[in-house]
Amino acid sequence: MSGKQMIREEEVQLGGDETQGTVLMTAGKLLLWTDLIFLAFVYSGIKGGSYLYLGWFSIQGLIGLTLLTVGRIKRGPLTE
Repeated sequence: MSGKQMIREEEVQLGGDETQGTVLMTAGKLLLWTDLIFLAFVYSGIKGGSYLYLGWFSIQGLIGLTLLTVGRIKRGPLTE
């Protein structure tokens, strides 16, 4: 195997978990930021007797935090 092919295989192997972790963290941040839109409707929903927006806000927040946590674990430390 030539040197160029070996270097290319090492690059592909190094980018797996770090890239996947970064994508998961980006998706989690996006969910949390869009969750703030639903936060505006939570009070009016509860006042009107509906808990739909409260449930939606809670579930979306938990999923966003879970994605952030899993992404940070997969990505690992940025400096070594």
